[in-house]
Amino acid sequence: MQRHIPLILLASASFALAAAPEADRQAILAMAGNFKVTFDFQETAAIAQNYPTTSKPYHEEALEVVRVAEDSPERITLQHLLVVEKAGKSRVIKHWAQVWTWEDTRILDYAGSDGHDVWLRHVVAEDQAKGRWSQLVTSVDDTPRYEGIGRWVHEFGESSWTSEPTRRPLPRREYEKRDDYDYLIASNRHTLTPNGWVHSQDNRKVVDRDGKKFIIAHEIGLNRYTRTDDALANQASDWWQENAAVWNSIRNFWITAGEQAGPEFSFLTTLDGTGLSKKFDELEKTKPEPEAVIKTLAPYLATSH
Repeated sequence: MQRHIPLILLASASFALAAAPEADRQAILAMAGNFKVTFDFQETAAIAQNYPTTSKPYHEEALEVVRVAEDSPERITLQHLLVVEKAGKSRVIKHWAQVWTWEDTRILDYAGSDGHDVWLRHVVAEDQAKGRWSQLVTSVDDTPRYEGIGRWVHEFGESSWTSEPTRRPLPRREYEKRDDYDYLIASNRHTLTPNGWVHSQDNRKVVDRDGKKFIIAHEIGLNRYTRTDDALANQASDWWQENAAVWNSIRNFWITAGEQAGPEFSFLTTLDGTGLSKKFDELEKTKPEPEAVIKTLAPYLATSH
C-alpha cells in the first residue's frame, strides 16, 4: 500500500556548524570544468557458487562538462552534462549531479530490492558527522541514487575523499541488461590529479530477495576525468545557462523531500497514467517557478508500508 507524502518545508537543524575547511571546499570545486572521461569497470572475483564472472571489461568514453550549480558555505552542488556526437551532430544530455553537504546529519540509504526503489533516511549523530561531508549522487532526473559520508584528507600532496560503504541501485550500464542481482554495496573515492580527478569504486553485487541475501561478485571501477579544451563543451555551458533554474528547482525539491521524509522515502514513476519522465519534460520546456515545480512533483512522492 502506498500513501502520498505532503512536502512540508521545515526549518533546518538548529545546531551550529563549524566552518567547512577551505581545503575541502576547494577540492570539491576543483572537480568542475570540461573533461574527457573514460569509464572502466571489471568484475574481479566470483563470490557465489557457479557464478560466471564477466570476463569482458566495460569501457566507455565521453565529453563531460561539470558546472557549479550551488556554492554555499555548507553545500556545493556539481552538475554533470554530457555532449554526445552522432552522425555528425552533437547534443547535450543532462547527466548526474553530486551534492556535497558539510556535517550532514540526514543520509539516504538505498534499500530497494526486486525492482522496487526505496530509500531509508538515517539520522547521523552530530559527533559522527563532525568534520565530514556527505555526497548525494542523483540520477539524470535528479531523483536520488545513493548517498555516502566520508572525510576529505589532504596529505602527501594528495586530496582525496573516501565514503563509507553505501548501498546503491544497479548502475545504468547494467540495469537494462541484468536481473540477477538487486543492488551494489560500494565504497567511492574521489581524488584530485594534476590534470583533473578520478572516481574509483570498490563494488559488491548483492542479491536480496525471497528472504535471502548474498554477494555474487566483486567489481572495481575507475572513471578518469582529464581536462580538455574541446570546443563542443560550449554547447553544454549554453544548455545549462538556459535550463539551470528549472533543474535547480527540481533537484532542490528531491533533496528537501529526502531530508524531510522518513523513515522511508520513495516515489512513483507513474501516477494516474502519466509517467514522471513526462513531467520532467514538461517542466524543462515550460520552466515554471519553484512553487509550480513543487506542485507538479509532490503527488509523485510516496512511502510503502
